[in-house]
Amino acid sequence: MLKDDPQIGPADLDAYVDDQLTQAQRAQVEAHLSRHPDAAARVMRDLSLRRDLRRALAAPPAPRPLLGAARRLATARRRDAQLRRVLRIVPAVLLVGLGWLAHAGLGPLSVREGVAASPAPASVTAALSAHQVSLLRLDMTSQPGISRLDPVEMRAATGIVLPRFPDDWTVRDAQVFPSPQGPGIEILFDTPDLGTISHFAVRAGSFDVTLPRLHQTPNHGIAWFQIGEIAHVLVAGDDHADPLLATSVALSDTLY
Repeated sequence: MLKDDPQIGPADLDAYVDDQLTQAQRAQVEAHLSRHPDAAARVMRDLSLRRDLRRALAAPPAPRPLLGAARRLATARRRDAQLRRVLRIVPAVLLVGLGWLAHAGLGPLSVREGVAASPAPASVTAALSAHQVSLLRLDMTSQPGISRLDPVEMRAATGIVLPRFPDDWTVRDAQVFPSPQGPGIEILFDTPDLGTISHFAVRAGSFDVTLPRLHQTPNHGIAWFQIGEIAHVLVAGDDHADPLLATSVALSDTLY
């Protein structure tokens, strides 16, 4: 059992990577990793290897053109099943059915709790604000974009380590952007495959190792991950959501 820092050894780090610890034990290991960079680097490498192994053993993904159709089909089936359940009770409660459905949140304009997306971390909200401001600056002649990116200077000023971006990405603007978590770094790129995207990095306020995840809004595709104390968020148009996740995986690999 984990008790204090000297008792956290390789077996505990392996259990952390394999997700076999309780929340309290994970917190103890993360506190240990925040004080031991070498151990944190080893855990990050092991997490990356485990992710690569899962990808290698997973079934081949569906072709990209079919992903949207598959999602729409699954959504249609869920709605059809819900509609059939509602229709069964309509004859018995015809006089009060519509009012009851509206009150219970089953009406066509409501959002059901089970369908609503899980809340995104605070860094995603800050990244969306920074992304919108960056796009606004592009249209303003009085606010010229800064195309020179100096990761060393930005790290010295903010403590934020940036990933290595692809050589064919063109920097349109780079700014230190305020956020509730503190100063973050917002970089707007033109890319050959994803169009205009932004990368936002900020100190999250806690240590964690989170593999890239996808979060979608009606207008944006968002991929985010956290390595150590730094949260990274990529924002693009909603039509680039799927390749954006693969791109965030590639960027996260440059930080190990």
